[in-house]
Amino acid sequence: MAKGLYLGKVFDPAGGLGTRLDLDADDLLTHGFIVGMTGSGKTGLAIVMIEELVRQGVPVLAIDPKGDLGNLLLTFGRLDAASFEPWLDSDAVRREGQSAAQIAEAWRNGLAEWGLDGKDVASLEGAREATIYTPGSTAGVPLDVLQSLEAPAAPFESAQEDLRDEITGIVAGILGLLGIEADPLQSREFILLSTLIETAWREGRGLTLESLLAGVADPPFERLGALAVESVFPRRERQGLLLALNNLLAAPSFEAWRRGEPLDVDRMLRTGDGRARLSIVYTAHLQEAERLFVTALVLDKVKTWMRRQPGTSALRALVYMDEIFGYFPPHPANPPTKRPLLTLLKQARAQGVGVVLATQNPVDLDYKGLANAGTWLVGTLQTQQDRARLREGLLGTGLAEAALDALLDGTRKRVFLLHDVHRAGPTLVHVRWAMSYLRGPLTREEVGRLMAGRAAAAPRAAEPAGAAPVLPSPLTHNYASKYGGALADPHVFVKYAVRYKGAGEVVASKAWPLSGATPADSLEAEAIEVAEAELAKAPSGAIRHGDLPEWLGRDGARLLEKALRDRLPDKLATTVQYDPITKETSAPGEPAEVFAARLGASGGGAPAAKLRERLARKRRELELQKDDVSARSKEKWLAVGSAILSNIGLLTGRKRTISGAGAVLSKNRLENAAEGRLDALSQEIASLEQELGALETVDAARFEARPLVPGKGDVKLLRYDLLWVS
Repeated sequence: MAKGLYLGKVFDPAGGLGTRLDLDADDLLTHGFIVGMTGSGKTGLAIVMIEELVRQGVPVLAIDPKGDLGNLLLTFGRLDAASFEPWLDSDAVRREGQSAAQIAEAWRNGLAEWGLDGKDVASLEGAREATIYTPGSTAGVPLDVLQSLEAPAAPFESAQEDLRDEITGIVAGILGLLGIEADPLQSREFILLSTLIETAWREGRGLTLESLLAGVADPPFERLGALAVESVFPRRERQGLLLALNNLLAAPSFEAWRRGEPLDVDRMLRTGDGRARLSIVYTAHLQEAERLFVTALVLDKVKTWMRRQPGTSALRALVYMDEIFGYFPPHPANPPTKRPLLTLLKQARAQGVGVVLATQNPVDLDYKGLANAGTWLVGTLQTQQDRARLREGLLGTGLAEAALDALLDGTRKRVFLLHDVHRAGPTLVHVRWAMSYLRGPLTREEVGRLMAGRAAAAPRAAEPAGAAPVLPSPLTHNYASKYGGALADPHVFVKYAVRYKGAGEVVASKAWPLSGATPADSLEAEAIEVAEAELAKAPSGAIRHGDLPEWLGRDGARLLEKALRDRLPDKLATTVQYDPITKETSAPGEPAEVFAARLGASGGGAPAAKLRERLARKRRELELQKDDVSARSKEKWLAVGSAILSNIGLLTGRKRTISGAGAVLSKNRLENAAEGRLDALSQEIASLEQELGALETVDAARFEARPLVPGKGDVKLLRYDLLWVS
């Protein structure tokens, strides 16, 4: 088999068919476009080109908005009537009066005229592995385009520009499905959705539409740019976007978008063992907004995939789009498909990716697209305006104007002007007979027949996991991992300040499971201790959200707040320990052992401290009293001595006196009184020491448990919010 792509033969309007024309596959690295009016044969030309690429082992990803490219799977190596019979267009058969046998004979004869036969058709069948993907439908192989919300495998920073382009395409497509016209720089909807996706991807988290919807209701960030989210896009104004996303999810027809194979470009271009694949993304069944959505996602995925490929000078893969009208229009129109297409046309050559676009009118194509296409295949044009649009580029090859007009006049059905920058000059080519049966556009039912086996075997997309439900305002999603489970149960997280009598104000937090039939019933469950620092705006891993109670509907947050204000004081009732000896009371929630240790460490608390002060004072008084007793004793003995001397004078005949004896008696009474006071102080000190010893020896068994209930005015509700505990 020749290396080139056998497109047909050189054609001379006067002389007819000439030599065989083979296009070098690598010429398509500079991209191409096929243009021609309805009936010119451009779809047949595209099918022939793809047949040749498949025979050369070049993978092709084709986007099919009309439904014609499924004809590439209608190849019948035996070329017999039985093979053609199931695929005949009954209207055409009646109109043209041809039977299956006549069509089979026409195909045998047509191929023979171009040097081909059933062996070539069989060779094509053996060379290809073809799949028709039908996003939004289970007719062919479903394509899970919403899987594109999954986080990229590589870190976000490694391909930040490309991933942001993907996000732009995704958001533009979603908003298109919702019927919301949005500018990436001006639209709050666009900016919010883009930020939600980028935030998740940067954290390595994928999204579903459910979690995207929850993010709209409760963004996991506080600012958009320099301003608070609530200033830029208040929750009440986000309600319209919220309802539109929910309606999309609720639509039964949307279920098909969540099924099928992932939008994996590697998988779509190569089999597991490295063989080339032909992947056709069939979008003929979709509405315009849906087609734009799917096409933009596919092109963005190709662009990101392309950037990961090493450089090459050979054609690695071809992207073909059948009918570009509306997808790559001239300025100022800017559908979501235009940006990735322009990037591919400008940059894909270096990574070996070619792009070929087809259209009926050249004015449907942005001039930048024409400028980046090196291979033009121009069929019969409908208007002089179409000729004028192409004339400048074709005359730039050095071709005389008269010669150009002659070539354009020579085009007819299946005859195209080939302008290839790798060839000496333009020429006319008559497209060969297609090996595929050109039966015309296929319906979804016919695609289903072709893909019956593959569609049944296609993997179903994973059920959305981790999607958080939408909460009533002002509740937001918070997460805490307490048990390491996969199921997260809803709780109400409450931060409060409570003032207990004689204990000062306490700030704390708890969480009650929302498992009751009413908000008040839920608060009867046992609370768990959760610190505010433990809360996160996103789960630490993959989780499933439990069911919210039915009462947490539109007014659920208001009902919950009322129940908290009514019931929280009772819920915060506590028991304290009272020490009858020290007259001290424990702090709310302080265990008896801790209270006892604290009293022991403080030496018996405040009463003991007062007792020590009193004891110290009494001991000082005792020392002073001892000094007083000593002084009284000295005074007594001095009086005794004086009395003795008086008695001696009496014996010697001196004058008699009784003053010495009276003084002794007086001093003796004073000494006895001082000693009495000393004994009393000693006994008082001994008693105080005994009492202090009792205070300093703390035994928890002596404590009395006493209830402590705060009043409503003693409790402040600082914060309440929804908490998922896993």
